[in-house]
Amino acid sequence: MARVDSPCIRVCRQDRAAGFCVGCGRTVMEVFRWSEFSEEDRTVILRRLPDRLESLPAEKRMDAARPSTE
Repeated sequence: MARVDSPCIRVCRQDRAAGFCVGCGRTVMEVFRWSEFSEEDRTVILRRLPDRLESLPAEKRMDAARPSTE
């Protein structure tokens, strides 16, 4: 199995209400234990991240803070 890299985008800001980082979508425990997880566990976590990030209110999403390219 290929190595699963960290999804970190260098925006480390935990949203307490949501329970995860608004940058990468991981919980505090997932961030700190990332290197300890198996590749399979990392893959499972990565699959959850898009839904987590999508669940944030628009004003808290990182894409809301980026200027439009249109």
